[in-house]
Amino acid sequence: MNNTAKVIANRLIRLTGNLFKMLSYPFHWVFPKLRFTIPAYSPAKLNMRANATIPRTIWQTNFTDQASLPVYLNYLFNRLMSLNCDYRYVSTEARGEFLKEHASPEVYDAYSRLTNGAAQADLWRLVVLNTYGGVYMDIDATLVWPLDKLLDDSQ
Repeated sequence: MNNTAKVIANRLIRLTGNLFKMLSYPFHWVFPKLRFTIPAYSPAKLNMRANATIPRTIWQTNFTDQASLPVYLNYLFNRLMSLNCDYRYVSTEARGEFLKEHASPEVYDAYSRLTNGAAQADLWRLVVLNTYGGVYMDIDATLVWPLDKLLDDSQ
């Protein structure tokens, strides 16, 4: 596919995603307390490449796994664009447990002293990617191209 087609596809995906998000906000006016659960683990739906340079695992974190409809739709779309990747979501509490188990005592102590959730997530992200590899995406990030195409191991 040439670059012009890629740019057009990118823009159409972004536009469609933004329309779905915009249309989902009235849903929360009608059902203000309704939230959707982002799973802690979702296995790859297609076969993963065992010899990939970058492990096909998407990591995300947020303070809770209970998401509004726009965030949940974003999660579903990202899963559609990454069918050959494992997906792992880690809540604030689980981040601390992960670091207690996998990081050095100094790193865990530094994490425990951080009071800003974003700073805690940044430190956790460094440790989890160093330990397991994969790709980190912010909770509101949207893939606009299949992740496997972006992680082409031939380059």
